[in-house]
Amino acid sequence: MLKSFRRVLFLYRKYRARLIASQVLVLISALAMIGVATLNQRIINEGIIAENPAVILETGLVMFVLALISGFALAGAAGLAVFFSQGTARLLRVHFYRKIQTFSFANFDRFRTGNLLVRLNADVVNVQNAVLYATILTLYAPFIVLIAFILTALTIPSLLWILVVVIVVVLGAMVLLVPAVFKAYDQRQQKLDLLNNTLQENLAGVRVVKAFVQEEYEINRFDGRADDMRKPAYQAAFRVAFLSPMLTGVAQLSIAIAIGVGGIQVVNNTGLSVGELVTFTQYLSLVVAPLAMLAIVVPFVLRGDASAARILEVYDEEPAVLDRAEAQAQETGAIKGRVVFDNVTFAFHRADGELDPPALKNINLTIEPGERIGFLGATGAGKSALVNLIARFYDVTEGRITIDGVDVRDIPQDNLRQIVGIALQEALLFQGDVRFNLKFGNPEADDDIMIDASRAADSFGFIMNLPEQWQAPVARRGYNFSGGQRQRLAISRTLTTLPRVLILDDSTSALDAATEGRVQEAIPGFTNNVTTLYVAQRISAVIDLDKIVLLENGEIVAMGNHEELLSSSTLYQEIYESQLGAGITAGLDMEVVS
Repeated sequence: MLKSFRRVLFLYRKYRARLIASQVLVLISALAMIGVATLNQRIINEGIIAENPAVILETGLVMFVLALISGFALAGAAGLAVFFSQGTARLLRVHFYRKIQTFSFANFDRFRTGNLLVRLNADVVNVQNAVLYATILTLYAPFIVLIAFILTALTIPSLLWILVVVIVVVLGAMVLLVPAVFKAYDQRQQKLDLLNNTLQENLAGVRVVKAFVQEEYEINRFDGRADDMRKPAYQAAFRVAFLSPMLTGVAQLSIAIAIGVGGIQVVNNTGLSVGELVTFTQYLSLVVAPLAMLAIVVPFVLRGDASAARILEVYDEEPAVLDRAEAQAQETGAIKGRVVFDNVTFAFHRADGELDPPALKNINLTIEPGERIGFLGATGAGKSALVNLIARFYDVTEGRITIDGVDVRDIPQDNLRQIVGIALQEALLFQGDVRFNLKFGNPEADDDIMIDASRAADSFGFIMNLPEQWQAPVARRGYNFSGGQRQRLAISRTLTTLPRVLILDDSTSALDAATEGRVQEAIPGFTNNVTTLYVAQRISAVIDLDKIVLLENGEIVAMGNHEELLSSSTLYQEIYESQLGAGITAGLDMEVVS
């Protein structure tokens, strides 16, 4: 138990001295408190009963000083505990965030955004709280129990059995309840993942929910997720709530027993004095109180351990795409842009690590430098999967992909993505301004390059119409721009990086035909014979390209320019007719087509 929580201690390697200092302060505080309790015997027997004011004054002063020492030491330990807890939270977030930045697309297929957010926030807070309380009480409670036990055995042995019973009862209750609490907290965090995913999905798609009048359905779905989380949370909270009053009751009952048993010994004068009896009740309070606090702390620590395990699960995850040790950076300016797919097969990994059926099968394709190639096919045909392999967002399952004869796996990823620029299907913009977004991939780019890129992507006109122009604010995800404007800004961003292989992954789908035509006409002039790959659903987006690759079920079924495919591919004819109207094949030799 607590294996994951212990692993978090690697964060303290630079702060061992402070950690040791905090525990020394904890022990000083515990010793001072024990000292105060022990001096009760002297102040009562030798001071109050003996009517000796000097002893009362002297002993009271020592007790006062010890109480101050205990308070200041514990305050110092608490300050260091806060330092460690807040520092732990910060370092965990930094390490966690740095780790997920190394992930590939396949890793994000496994860990959903909502899942990562819960781990980055709620789970980190749980670890933070566990560190706070563990730093203060991990040694405090056991040390006081040990010293109180030793002093009782040495000075008040006749009442030792009461202390033993109390310790056994408290520890027994914790042993019975703690494992169930640990399990319940682990289940609670898993249910919190589902709840957060549901919330994020609903808020991101709230317009769709409104459009289809599905508010009630979403309310019921969220209610179910919330109820699923409530059940394990209730089980954990109930046990924790039960533990604290039970321990308080044990403390009061033990003190009552001690006074009853010890009082008889005092009255009968059988070896126990009033001072010793009062001191023993103080020992009982000192033992039960930290154990009661420990009972409160243990759930925090267990919750922290469960959360630490979830954080470490992500931290231990290896990026699906790694640079080879022998990878060599290529001079971007020297790249001609010849892309070759050599018997490429690709399959996505499932959550259990097994492979899905291949999304791409036996792809053999050569794209010459400067060619403009279109990839066409139905949804799920494998178009996006194919172009994602070039930039190594995923790695091939079999075969290889080369750029100018070099396997893309032999090129460092940061260098490869300077060579290969891609405008993804989702035109996502970042909160900031237009200039920041357009220079996101190339912050050092001259404004002239950014402006020319915006002209090529047909975004220059509407940018200049904005009051702040290049400093115009961009809302989160670019929601203050239309879908077509976001796509043109995203293409501008990709062009600003000056790639040698340009991929437009269905990135003009929100544009009207006229705007799409202007963009396709302007890009070759800006990119200066850069190899360009277009992924499209519409034939109008690829009809004028050098070559069109027709995909179906992950395989290349036809290839050629528009005229060649129109005369040789039945599937291409069907797509053309469905999108641009029937009757277009009139005049063709259908015997040849068939």
